[in-house]
Amino acid sequence: MGIRYTQECLEAAEGRYPVGPDGKRPLSIRVQENWWLENVFGRAHPITPIFWFGPPAVYGMWVGSKAHGVPYALGYFLVGWLVWSLTEYLLHRYLFHFNPVNQKERLTAFLLHGYHHAFPNDRTRLVAPPWMSWPPGLAMFGMYTLLAPMPVAVNLFAGTAIGYVAYDWVHYYTHHFKPSNPLGKWLKQYHLQHHFAHEHSRFGVSSPLWDYVFDTYQPPVRASQKR
Repeated sequence: MGIRYTQECLEAAEGRYPVGPDGKRPLSIRVQENWWLENVFGRAHPITPIFWFGPPAVYGMWVGSKAHGVPYALGYFLVGWLVWSLTEYLLHRYLFHFNPVNQKERLTAFLLHGYHHAFPNDRTRLVAPPWMSWPPGLAMFGMYTLLAPMPVAVNLFAGTAIGYVAYDWVHYYTHHFKPSNPLGKWLKQYHLQHHFAHEHSRFGVSSPLWDYVFDTYQPPVRASQKR
């Protein structure tokens, strides 16, 4: 099962996007020639993260509450969430938006995150499949076990896991829902500004916290300003 990218993927990585019969860019393109890599390993339903990370999160909160009480368990949970939110920001800013300098790097950048910016409404590629989300999750859990006793480590991981699920769901929500509540409208506007006006700022998806901390927040661009 070799890795062979489609011609339209290779061309899109170079900025040559396909155009449909209506003259518009399609909602998605095929990336892998191999059916299994394309459809099983390359795509994920947005509900799946809660199946992978929900049970460990519940277990972590239960262990933490039994070991040191609910207030401390909630505190460790919050710390774990903050760790995730900082990780989310740093990955988005420095890995997903690195500047490629050759063809190989342009393909890597496209596969990492460029595809999402080129085809932001592809519903099946917003959520990371297990082979992309499990290894970092295991690495973070391993880090916690090295830094803290096991009851604290699983409690911290609970916050990180739920932070990741929230990130995936907020991301999907901002692209594919039409929120009617003020918070939902604000989150959608915040993220879509990153796509269409401030690609090199507004890196927070689930929270704008670190954009303010690291001065990558930019005020929204109004439609009248784009002309």
